[in-house]
Amino acid sequence: MFLLVSRPFLRSNLFSISNNLRPRFLSKDVDGSLLSRLKFDVKDAMKNKDQLKLNVVRGLLSDITYASKSSTSKPFLASDNEIYEIISRAIKRRQESIDQFSRANRLDLVENESSELLLLNSYLPQQMSVQEIELEVVKVIDQFDLGDVGIKDLGKILKKLNLDNARAPKKTVVEVVKKVLSSRKT
Repeated sequence: MFLLVSRPFLRSNLFSISNNLRPRFLSKDVDGSLLSRLKFDVKDAMKNKDQLKLNVVRGLLSDITYASKSSTSKPFLASDNEIYEIISRAIKRRQESIDQFSRANRLDLVENESSELLLLNSYLPQQMSVQEIELEVVKVIDQFDLGDVGIKDLGKILKKLNLDNARAPKKTVVEVVKKVLSSRKT
């Protein structure tokens, strides 16, 4: 037995199914967000034939798509903070590549990676200085009255320290906390 279905019905159902298969972050595009800026920059780079910018931004959008599909434990909303984390990872990869290429004496690749690094840094907000991070650490130690603190209290302080990862990289924050703790110990 065959079921006769009209073509408009089939098209409307296929359209609704295809919309459900789109990556989750594409449907929640809010103007003014970092994601919409990246999408605009792809179009702009295509129009201006800026191959370097196009490759970097396409790579970021690819990383965002991958993160949206692979996050099984929590939903990926493509918020600016999550995108900043993806950009930070891309920056870290470029820095490692620059280090390896410079050791191998491949200056052409170092130059390419350096220009990509500069482009990626333009998407991050302005970084906090070491002095600003140090003030925040001292403020947390004084606020929670931790008293005699040492290096063993590093975890407690890092939990209570609520800094934006995009503005203050974790590695820098840990180094500053260790420095403050060692100076207070003496």
